[in-house]
Amino acid sequence: MNTRYMPDYGLQTWAYHLSMSYPFDLDYLSPDDRRYNIYVATLIPKLCIDEDSVQFFEDYIRFDVIVGTGEHTSRETLDISIISDDMPEFDHRKFEFDYEQPRKAMVFTGWEKGPVELNLLHVYLEESKYYLDTEIVYIGQAFGENGERLPAEELMSDPMLQKVEADLLRDYPEKDLALLLLEFKSQLLEEIDSEDEDLVQLQELIKNPPLELNNRILDATEAALINYFKPEYNKKLHDDFPSVEDHGLHYRSATVQIHPDIMGLKLFSKEKTYLSNERIVSSLSESNS
Repeated sequence: MNTRYMPDYGLQTWAYHLSMSYPFDLDYLSPDDRRYNIYVATLIPKLCIDEDSVQFFEDYIRFDVIVGTGEHTSRETLDISIISDDMPEFDHRKFEFDYEQPRKAMVFTGWEKGPVELNLLHVYLEESKYYLDTEIVYIGQAFGENGERLPAEELMSDPMLQKVEADLLRDYPEKDLALLLLEFKSQLLEEIDSEDEDLVQLQELIKNPPLELNNRILDATEAALINYFKPEYNKKLHDDFPSVEDHGLHYRSATVQIHPDIMGLKLFSKEKTYLSNERIVSSLSESNS
């Protein structure tokens, strides 16, 4: 009697694209930027500009960024150049500067083509020499039931994200809420060496990785991240990895990688600190076997 062999597979996903924004900046994302499929609510130190420190030079602008509040305040001087292909000969001393505090927007006027607006968080992440402390408090999906990417307005309507924002104002006045947006890609970890027709058919699914990302793969990726960081606002999946099947494949584990060093982020939660390029491995719990 032949026994049919039904193998388990390991799923590997990695963050292919990362972006970070304040919640009120999500509406400014272009359609090309809406590639994310998992979002992470994080607490970061408050950032602001010392407006008295702004200096204009021919080739760059210098200013101090104040990081944090109270006893945990630090200061860093940044030099930025706004010169681009559109204005290679522009003298930065012709700019006038205005800082819009609620939006943390740096607005430079004086260019004939119109004002130049920069987001302070984006500038700091790109130019700072230091890693930004980024505490993970909630992980969710930015992926609809039919595989569509959620627009910013739907993302911000997540009741749990709204609760995080309300609690932040009450419990963490020295912090800001920022959303880390992640675009994941995926592939199988193993290949099959067999002439069995069923296994050969399955082999065809993994010939040309990466796999097409879908809700089941995202479920496994989200579960692995939550299982690893155990964010305080994610009550489920702290200790269990769900049974996940897709196209006849049964995923026994998920290996996830993020590259926060690309953005200068130090990722951590109350339970765990993530080491740069570390492999997060979650296995199916015995209860789901």
